[in-house]
Amino acid sequence: MNKVIHVFADTPHHYHPMQQFFSHQCKPSCEQAFWVKSAAPINGFTNYENNDELFALLNNVDKNAQVVFHGLFDMHTWKKLLFNPIVKRSSCVLWGAELYRHTKAGRTIKQRIVYGLHALLINRFKQVFALNQGDAQLAQKVFKRKQVAVLPYPLIGMQVTKSDCAESAPDQMIKILVGNSASPSNNHIDALNKLAHLADKNIQIIMPLNYAGDPEYVEQVINHANSLFKNKVTAITSMLSKAQYDALLNKVSMTVFAQQRQQGLYVAYAMLLMGKPLFLLGSTSSYTNLSALGFELHKTDSLADISFNELTNLTNEFNSNNANLMQQHFTEAALAPKWRTMLQNLHG
Repeated sequence: MNKVIHVFADTPHHYHPMQQFFSHQCKPSCEQAFWVKSAAPINGFTNYENNDELFALLNNVDKNAQVVFHGLFDMHTWKKLLFNPIVKRSSCVLWGAELYRHTKAGRTIKQRIVYGLHALLINRFKQVFALNQGDAQLAQKVFKRKQVAVLPYPLIGMQVTKSDCAESAPDQMIKILVGNSASPSNNHIDALNKLAHLADKNIQIIMPLNYAGDPEYVEQVINHANSLFKNKVTAITSMLSKAQYDALLNKVSMTVFAQQRQQGLYVAYAMLLMGKPLFLLGSTSSYTNLSALGFELHKTDSLADISFNELTNLTNEFNSNNANLMQQHFTEAALAPKWRTMLQNLHG
């Protein structure tokens, strides 16, 4: 039987649900294997600790096996992969972090060399996928690759509790989720400043700062939030299980993103599925693509002009349009047939 090997980085919040999705929802007519970067064995996966171990695995795969890289962030991997013959029967799914690193102004000579290396590799892959149409178009422009297909990841295993979808009491606290990680690309300071006019209102600021950030940045964000909102800040600095994270998303009233790129799709999709307000920068591909599909979004750019009463009305209203559109476009049931077709066609 033909074989597809999925290669993941050290992203447990991603590779665990995706393995379940590919194995139980997609179920393509080909054998699948799952590799993950990890220092210790993980049930259901083949682990590799570094590039040497990864390429030892790659160099021993069956000659007909197809490889799909889910995010490629290490330039040392790019260098070794560029001249490895397996790249011609490999595909990759581009993440925002890979793409947008090459669009920053004032890049150094070293950064431009790294970009050139990445562009060469992207053009050698058999197929390249982006998670939305805007990123696909940007990838074509940045990497000079003629064809980049669009294939979103689904919202996997999100359990929505009915009580949180129901209309809230008028005097209920508004719980505002700010950002999705500790990465500076979340632009927490900017988002917090746009919420500062609500500091004396019945709100709670919740910030997941437990992933992809350095301690100095996390401390800076927490200090700034406390200076604005005092005791109304909850900073989450320890890792949560998926069940705990899903429970958190069920409890928040709305989400504010100030990222200048596509990021945090799991949170964004969860808000839309739950019919809760989602604030995004109007300049992002996420805002453009979701709006084009008919989703009702709010612009982070104008958040400072929205009153507490207006936010109360927004959070008290379940957006059935967004919930229905999520079922049509981004659930496991909606995307499993598309991923199944892609995986089966890799050997075509």
